Amino acid sequence: MACSYCYIPKRAAKMTLETAEEVVDFIFRHANKNETHQIGFFGGEPLLEFDFMKKIVELVEQHASFNEFQIEFSVTTNGTVFTDDIAEFLIKHNILFCVSCDGNAPTQNVSRRFKNGTSTAGIVEATLQQALLKMPVLVNAVYSPETLLQLPDTIRHFMSFGLRQIYITEDSSAQWRDEDVERLEAALGEVADIYMEAYRKKQPVFINVIDEKIATILRGGFFPLEKCHMGKRKFAFSPEGNIFRCDRLVYDGNPDSPHCMGNVKTGIDPSKMSCKINETDTINSECLTCSIEKYCMHWCGCTNFQSTGYYNRAGAFLCAKERTAIKIALHVLKTLEADVPTTFVHHQTGLLPVNAWSWRESISKS
Repeated sequence: MACSYCYIPKRAAKMTLETAEEVVDFIFRHANKNETHQIGFFGGEPLLEFDFMKKIVELVEQHASFNEFQIEFSVTTNGTVFTDDIAEFLIKHNILFCVSCDGNAPTQNVSRRFKNGTSTAGIVEATLQQALLKMPVLVNAVYSPETLLQLPDTIRHFMSFGLRQIYITEDSSAQWRDEDVERLEAALGEVADIYMEAYRKKQPVFINVIDEKIATILRGGFFPLEKCHMGKRKFAFSPEGNIFRCDRLVYDGNPDSPHCMGNVKTGIDPSKMSCKINETDTINSECLTCSIEKYCMHWCGCTNFQSTGYYNRAGAFLCAKERTAIKIALHVLKTLEADVPTTFVHHQTGLLPVNAWSWRESISKS
């Protein structure tokens, strides 16, 4: 594929089994036994290397320290590669399956086409429908200024064939304008209406921009461990074994990049431990005194860098998006608490509602 907003350059590099072993050793050396750890396969398209991915899962599960840790696997795919064998392996090893898809065919094809310019929508929708018959499926839609107003249709489209775990994420590298903020509030307001109607019909849907904000509001803000800890509790690895602060900052895997912290063969360079691009890199002063600071994701280092060039300087659109999301979440919370008093009990316990009901039941009702 040739997604217009992709930040990973196409190149021929391929990880060796030796490097994979060193990556796995690095993970266990730096893991805290008191926490759950996510190991994600990301690309490019990771399922093009499905056989190698199986070997890495085997390396993890056969590691001497494996049983001492709680490990969760995930794979993020563009949906163009999928077979029954892949599904069986993912189910057997409890690997969370997330498909990147921006919506219906016209919306998907704005940014996510094959390299020859042809549509990817048909094959990706076929993958979603095939996978849903076998296991839970997450879907992540990236929206841009060109597709912002299609967000409600995107949610309806996903729900129409059984998807109930939906993430929508802004293209943080896009050129957002002041008028996009007003358009965002209108689009998210309509998404909220769809969300509330699903709850009233007792067919709840998880939408990250609503559910995660409601959970944060009910808990009184983000917990410290929920915030960005890139380069400390979060790492990404290039095919060469270079260590980066975040998967969204690997780019071409260049070890001379300011985001690179070292290599699994040589370890982390102590001089690169600081999450600063330079000594003048300071957080937005207005964030420190903002009334919604504790509910806001102004701390997301990769999003900040892609929009401002600094890890801890939030961009104008992120600020506006977070304010809008909090406003919408509060509206949903107040409205549904009056209609369905027990709706948000799972948010308060840290278990979002999508974990509390059967995915098979959701398929049967679709």
